Amino acid sequence: MGRSGRSLAALCLLILTLAAGVAHAPAQQPPAAPAAAPAAPVDPKSPRGRLDSVRLELSQIETVLARPDLGDDELMRQRLRLQPSLDQLRLIVDQQAPLVEQAKLKLDQLGAKPDDKAPPESAEIARERELRAKAYADADETLKIARASLLQAEQLQSTIADKRRDIFAAQLFAAGPSVLSPTVWSNAVATAPEDLRASGYVFGSWLSGVTDSLTGARGGILALSLVGTGLLYWARARYMPRFKARYAVIQETSTGSLHALYVALARIIAGVAPPALASWLIYKALSTTGLLPERVRPVIWTVVVGLGFVAFVKSLANALFAPTSPQRRLIRVMDDTAHSVVWIASALALVMAVGKVFEAWLQAIAAGLSISIIVKALFAILFALALIAGLYRIRDDEDVEQEACLGPYVPVDGASLGPLRVLGWLIGLAIIGAALSGYVVFASFMAQQTLWLGIVACLYLLAHQFIELGIPHLLTGRGRLALTLRAGVGLRAATLDKLAVLTAGLLKLLLLFVTLLLVLAPWGLESADFLASLRAAFFGFQVGGVTISVSTIVIAAIIFALGIAATRTVQRWLDSKFLPTTQLDPGLRNSITTATGYVGYIAAVALAVSAVGLSLERLTLVASALSVGIGFGLQSVVSNFVSGLILLWERPIRVGDQVVIGDVEGIVKRINVRSTEIATFDRASVIVPNSNLVSGVVRNRVRNDRSGRVLISLSVTRLTDAGAVRTMLQEVADNHGDVLKKPPPAVLFKKLGTATMDFDLICVVEDLDQAGRVTSDLNFAIRKRLAEIEVFGTPQLEVKGLAGVEQSLDGIAGAVERARKAAARKPEAPAAPQPRRKAEAPAEKSEKTKAAPAARPSRTAGNDKE
Repeated sequence: MGRSGRSLAALCLLILTLAAGVAHAPAQQPPAAPAAAPAAPVDPKSPRGRLDSVRLELSQIETVLARPDLGDDELMRQRLRLQPSLDQLRLIVDQQAPLVEQAKLKLDQLGAKPDDKAPPESAEIARERELRAKAYADADETLKIARASLLQAEQLQSTIADKRRDIFAAQLFAAGPSVLSPTVWSNAVATAPEDLRASGYVFGSWLSGVTDSLTGARGGILALSLVGTGLLYWARARYMPRFKARYAVIQETSTGSLHALYVALARIIAGVAPPALASWLIYKALSTTGLLPERVRPVIWTVVVGLGFVAFVKSLANALFAPTSPQRRLIRVMDDTAHSVVWIASALALVMAVGKVFEAWLQAIAAGLSISIIVKALFAILFALALIAGLYRIRDDEDVEQEACLGPYVPVDGASLGPLRVLGWLIGLAIIGAALSGYVVFASFMAQQTLWLGIVACLYLLAHQFIELGIPHLLTGRGRLALTLRAGVGLRAATLDKLAVLTAGLLKLLLLFVTLLLVLAPWGLESADFLASLRAAFFGFQVGGVTISVSTIVIAAIIFALGIAATRTVQRWLDSKFLPTTQLDPGLRNSITTATGYVGYIAAVALAVSAVGLSLERLTLVASALSVGIGFGLQSVVSNFVSGLILLWERPIRVGDQVVIGDVEGIVKRINVRSTEIATFDRASVIVPNSNLVSGVVRNRVRNDRSGRVLISLSVTRLTDAGAVRTMLQEVADNHGDVLKKPPPAVLFKKLGTATMDFDLICVVEDLDQAGRVTSDLNFAIRKRLAEIEVFGTPQLEVKGLAGVEQSLDGIAGAVERARKAAARKPEAPAAPQPRRKAEAPAEKSEKTKAAPAARPSRTAGNDKE
């Protein structure tokens, strides 16, 4: 069979096979069930997708932390790996919480689902309810998973911190062989030749390589670095004395110690920069030319850091204590104490730096354990001895001590350093005891911590004084910033003083926080862990479904303050801009302004409460819990508040009304939340509780009408023409422009007396405030017109019915006169003549002269009577 025949046979066989399979398919296989719909892929950028990736990362970190052989380096890597997941989870929670609230509100808008007995809802509403319920369920599920994952991440963070602290404590308090053990010394002596050969091999070959390269291009680079080092020290030696001389001139004319701070900072920079930069230039030249092998590089770098460290510590101590310049000393101690403190700081820094160089050298040559223990313990003991010896040098002057013993104690500079000396001696003895008993790591750590605490304390004092003196000088002095804030921004001096105090306080708080971190850092407390704890407190924790946090409280306070500020701004705008352009009376203006304030205050409180996270239901619970306290303790306050609302709504008393409350009469000036202010006519302010105005009796002179009544009473003699008086009063009232024509002025004849006539002039003015001025004007006009018509004189008084009394009195007077004359006619006995003195004659004559006129009127009166 040919090729074409075989192809045709194969094709026929294939067709028959397919046909048989199709024919037997219904009998052999049951109908296939519909395949399940594949799950919709999750968008990696969606909240759920990001949450799934973070959960996977957390699972991997948790698996790694379950291993028992983790070191500190691996834990630190996992800590850095965990931080992005924590940030992502916090972001997801913050973004998802509002979405859940919105989905819940949308679902609540449809109301409760009808029960079985109620009529079914429409298909469209059912479909919308299903969609909204699904959206709410998805958002709520994502939020719950995110919060659970965040809790898991925070627990992992705590686990890492605990493991690291355990490793640190185990290494720190690990007991090793004592330096006093003979075995340690014998092992050190046995390995000493090998260590020396290793040192010669490593450092000898390096020094020979450096020497060989001095003649080439690498030698030129080293020469340039040495030249740069020389220039740095030359600049310091040249310009530092000039700076000191300039400072001496400034110090004579300066009144504050801010210049001393500037000089202290300059001395720190001038003391640290030359040695640090010089050693760094040499290190960089060696590294660039390839003259630093891997084993030698750590040792040289330790030398560079040690030089900079010693220079920094010495410069810092010199800047603060200034042993040779007491006028710029920032810490008040005696001169001997200042010298001793600088010596202690320099000695401790030098011992620490040399010890670190030796440790790096031993690590580079891979020295034995015994020699490493001996070197570390030796430098720890040297550090402690230097500390004890230096503190022993800090003594008060003998003269001061003797004078203190003679009388009452007077504190002097440096006399309060006794407790510090005792504490330093205890630390030195503890370091020596730990080094000799085998706790070499702990002894070395205590030495490092002692020096570190001293450096941090000095830096804190320097920064604190910069804040204490620099911020007020910057904001309240005559510098450029202060003048700009006054002239450009318009801030007053009092405002700048408050701003300076607030800024200084905040910076001091920040400085204290940074200092605390620096102190705790060597003890295994990472700044990230500390900040995580602060972040947890700042961003809140859940209590009964409410998030309590510093951030929400601060935000709520800011929102409330902004709401109050906006409310008062609107009130001022209404009171001074808008309402004066209307025709509303002052009382209604005050009611509108006060009501606006109530609305604004309520809105501010509502916004602040919503920012905290309290809903209406929780507010209801809080209000019900406080109702008992309000009913008893705040009863009068609530009563006055409600009374104030009644006064604003009913307006029985308005601003500007003249009211009488008891024995108080005045003008209503302001209706507040709790009380009403009334200005009396003697310029006093009376504060009346609102409840007294609502429940008490109040006389309002201008309740429905502000027009005032003027009453002038006038008395004239009976000789004056009454009609002329009436016409005059009528004309005076009609001629005044402020007296209303309707009702017209009225003149009343009130009384006709025996000698006078009384009139009343009654007229009405438009406003009660004009009554006093109009009364004065009318009085002046009446006085002027009255002089033209009034008749001056005294009316004659005639009394009738007294004739009998007059006749009786005349008879009695005549009888008395006749008796007197009869007595005068009787002869008198002659008297013996007496010589009259010349000096008495004029006196008798004058007495007779005076007596004669006195008797004559009586006779005249008697004759007149007769």
